[in-house]
Amino acid sequence: MKRIFYYTTTALVLSCGITQAQTCVPTPTCSSLGYTSTSSCTNGIKCPFGNYWNCDLANKITELTNKITEQTNKITEIEKKVEEVEVIVTRPNSALKFCGVGNIFYSDWTCSIELDSSKTPIGVVVYDDGLGHGQVMALKSIGNYEWGGYATDIPTLSNYNSAEVAQNDIGSCANSAKIMAAGNKSKYPAVWAANEYKTEGTSAGDWCLPAAGIFTSYYNNQDAINSGFTKAGGTKFTTSTYAWSSSELNSRNAWTSNFSSSYGLNSYGGKSGSYVVRPVLAF
Repeated sequence: MKRIFYYTTTALVLSCGITQAQTCVPTPTCSSLGYTSTSSCTNGIKCPFGNYWNCDLANKITELTNKITEQTNKITEIEKKVEEVEVIVTRPNSALKFCGVGNIFYSDWTCSIELDSSKTPIGVVVYDDGLGHGQVMALKSIGNYEWGGYATDIPTLSNYNSAEVAQNDIGSCANSAKIMAAGNKSKYPAVWAANEYKTEGTSAGDWCLPAAGIFTSYYNNQDAINSGFTKAGGTKFTTSTYAWSSSELNSRNAWTSNFSSSYGLNSYGGKSGSYVVRPVLAF
């Protein structure tokens, strides 16, 4: 009996030891492994032990995607600046020289405050971005034209519902390209007339229909700009001058200049009306 009792006791001890070893390691839970969301999420990982998700990965992917988009936008802006510089340096005798508002602009793509009688003036600087780029307005009007496309809202153009907002639009040539893409010269006469204008030192396609913000820049700097037009033999704007911009208000109206109104703009330019076209040239 003693021998049997001895073996039985030994067997019980060994069994206990094995049982204790198995219960020392706790069973992992979803929360302990980082799966804390009770709702599924795009790019998330599901817990293998239950209906929980780890959404940290999804958030990190979204954050990284946003950063990539931000950097891509910055690269795009840099590329645009490079393209602008490339256009300037390919012009004859052009220089990366600052041309300020009111400067007379010449056919060799140089500028000066006072008239240089040895050169041919083609316009006056009416806008500059402070970085050596800007827009030059032609010395005179090239005629009166309809904006065109009455009752048609060009989907690629932004609609500016107030002069306060429209004054910020300086994309003369970008706007012009969108309008021309929407129809030929019989449908949109004003922008095509501006596009076909040319002078000594420029070709058809160089000039554009001014954006609303260009008229606001003129309105805010009338003394300097009018002085430039006088020196260069050009025509000054007055409070009775109504010229088309390339900025759209809605399907029936586009912004015109009006130097007796705030921001130098008028919102009642029906697209079927005939107003002045005064092209601008970007440099």
